[in-house]
Amino acid sequence: MIEIYTDGACSGNPGPGGWGVLVRDGKTETEFSGGEPATTNNRMELLAVIEALQSFPRSVQARVYTDSQYVQKGISEWIHSWKQRGWRTAGKEPVKNEDLWRRLDALAANHTLEWHWVRGHNGHPENERVDALARAGLEQARGGGKPANRPAAGPVQPARPSVKTKAIVDIQHATVYRGDTCVLSDFSFALHEGEHAAILGPNGAGKSTLLKLLSGEVHAMPRDNTRWALFGEERWNIWDVRKQIGIVSHDLQRDYLICAEGLNVILSGFYASNDTYAHQDFNKTQMTRAYEVMQELGVMDLSGRRFGHMSTGEQRRFLLGRALVHDPPVLVFDEPTSGLDPKACFQYLDLLRTQITKGKTVLLVTHHLHEIPPEIDRVVFLKEGKIVVDGPKSTLLTSNHISRLFDSKITLAQANDWYQALPG
Repeated sequence: MIEIYTDGACSGNPGPGGWGVLVRDGKTETEFSGGEPATTNNRMELLAVIEALQSFPRSVQARVYTDSQYVQKGISEWIHSWKQRGWRTAGKEPVKNEDLWRRLDALAANHTLEWHWVRGHNGHPENERVDALARAGLEQARGGGKPANRPAAGPVQPARPSVKTKAIVDIQHATVYRGDTCVLSDFSFALHEGEHAAILGPNGAGKSTLLKLLSGEVHAMPRDNTRWALFGEERWNIWDVRKQIGIVSHDLQRDYLICAEGLNVILSGFYASNDTYAHQDFNKTQMTRAYEVMQELGVMDLSGRRFGHMSTGEQRRFLLGRALVHDPPVLVFDEPTSGLDPKACFQYLDLLRTQITKGKTVLLVTHHLHEIPPEIDRVVFLKEGKIVVDGPKSTLLTSNHISRLFDSKITLAQANDWYQALPG
């Protein structure tokens, strides 16, 4: 019988957090940990168990030990009622952390598991070990992604095999739910280094969910044929991913703290947080880089202005700076010019094109054809959670294709390798 010990930790709750796992199979022990810069303790407790179960390539019999009654009672008792009520509590409120509960439920169904609660911080040897691992993961997230120190614990085998590929994003047969709604169904998409692509689709197509999948805010259902790799790794720390992908989204702009000052918006990119916090340290190199980015984007004079007092275009530039400050190789844009007047729109598209000329790989997610710059040649049509067609822009951007995608009669105009949609 395999023994699994898990724990989660969080500083601030919400705040930076970590998770730790110890797997004992006979005389062989494996331990691993990870962390996220902005999370909660309950999410880390859940993610620890999820990571443990995902480490098994086939069904196993195991005892799972956790010091979280939220996890132990949730998976043993509460989840049955939640599912019967459509993932609602007895008070008809949405179940918190539903995305992780769905993942855990699907994973647990593949194994024969016993769930045991142990009292935390009470001298239980294995619980103390996974507590140390979780705190190491927390420090990794808090310290800007520095490698976490693992406590010595007998023979430790590597828990995360690397799979080297040329793909930056490789999603195969992913199904993603938001609440009771299946938003992405059997979704497959790959993006390679140096390749630029635009994902085009109407409202409700699943574009926002795809962005959340890339940022780690939602997760695919763990099914046998599902593959989900970033930068060639099928198992990764979300903090490491966020250092390599800079995302500028409508949701981020809507939710970003309005009291944050401009300089802090830029600096928050080093921690993927909304504003900066007391536990976050910035060295001279990072401060210099933040000022360089503001100078490049023409917002130096707004460094002391609060985010909520900026125009939409100014906010968008600062969020671009936030995405650029740690120099990620990949940039993801979500409807980048939505809400901007023509001058601000053209200026922002020039900034986007500049990043392409600097060697960044760009993924654009939008329903506005005028946002697709000449440098992007690949276009993917997304509709009702599925990719309808994927191919060259010159082939797909026609009046007939676009009309079918948006279920409306549309005429395309083209000038200087730019496109615009017109009615009729």
